[in-house]
Amino acid sequence: MRRWYLFAPLAGLTAFAAYLGLRAADVPSETEIINRYAAAYMSIAPDGADPTDCAAVPHPDEAIRMVISCAHDSGLTTTYFVGPRGEALPEPEGYSA
Repeated sequence: MRRWYLFAPLAGLTAFAAYLGLRAADVPSETEIINRYAAAYMSIAPDGADPTDCAAVPHPDEAIRMVISCAHDSGLTTTYFVGPRGEALPEPEGYSA
């Protein structure tokens, strides 16, 4: 049996692990994050909602990348706290809009 048969699975696993590592380091842009949360807002907002109802501001805490607030004309306000990699975070204690 040839030796490369023994190393081919190892080479395949190494390449796959490298691919996963590169994907894990891929951080979404601010635009991608805002669009994702605007779409989430649109799924719960009443009629007449628009993705432009949402605006984002940076947060001074390094653990929170940005705060996205979506306000509808009916008075519905939805606030999303976003982590460094675009993940949703719970509202911080003592936060006031």
